[in-house]
Amino acid sequence: MNISLLIISIILVTSVFLPFFLIDLSGKTAAGQRKKQFKLAVAKNNLTLSDQEIWGNSFIGIDRIQKKLLFMKVGVADHTSTLIDLNNLRDSKIVTAYRKSKVKNQNELLLLKLDLEIHFIKGTKVETLNFFDFESPYKEDFELLRAEKWKAIINAHATKLQSPVRAA
Repeated sequence: MNISLLIISIILVTSVFLPFFLIDLSGKTAAGQRKKQFKLAVAKNNLTLSDQEIWGNSFIGIDRIQKKLLFMKVGVADHTSTLIDLNNLRDSKIVTAYRKSKVKNQNELLLLKLDLEIHFIKGTKVETLNFFDFESPYKEDFELLRAEKWKAIINAHATKLQSPVRAA
């Protein structure tokens, strides 16, 4: 009788906790795969990143020596990788899209899209880095603060390049 009770208890405990363990394990393996892809892209482009940040399915990093910025977004079906040469950089700015919504009789702004636009000195080319999209499976996680931080880093680099050198 003791053995049958022990077997039933083991089956019951396993059936309750095994799904949680498997879900946790699958999330960790997906994050590990994304980090592996980020490291491969850094190695492929021969970058030595001084600043980098990973959140959700996105990665951004800057190599101050080679003056390059790497931005990656890994999705289920698609994978975007953008390598930007900062030598021709003019400035960057944050572009947001909001929608007003009413929650419990109060008006709130709902962030729909957050992009960091990078403008270059020559031409009208603009590179758009998507930091947040409401349609993605990831929810908002301080992306506005993150975009402001990277805008400051990029603009500080741009002002260093554009500061005029005066002859004596």
